[in-house]
Amino acid sequence: MLVTREEFLNEDGSLGYVESIFESANILKTVYFANTQKLYITFSRGNTYLYTNVDLDFYKRFETAESNGKFFHQNIKNKVPFYKEFT
Repeated sequence: MLVTREEFLNEDGSLGYVESIFESANILKTVYFANTQKLYITFSRGNTYLYTNVDLDFYKRFETAESNGKFFHQNIKNKVPFYKEFT
């Protein structure tokens, strides 16, 4: 469940990135960059992964899902290109 969400705008007023905090057993935080369609997800075990080619509408569906963890497992995990960023 989404707890907090903050949008950061570019100088031209377009969406730069979004930082969101979740109350979830699995997902702690996301940072979404609109221009590059990159989504960083930090999990409760401390690992952060970068998911690429995530469009804004898809990210909004993830963010507002009834269960973010369930949405992640059904629509993102092993379906969206990813890289482990850091632990």
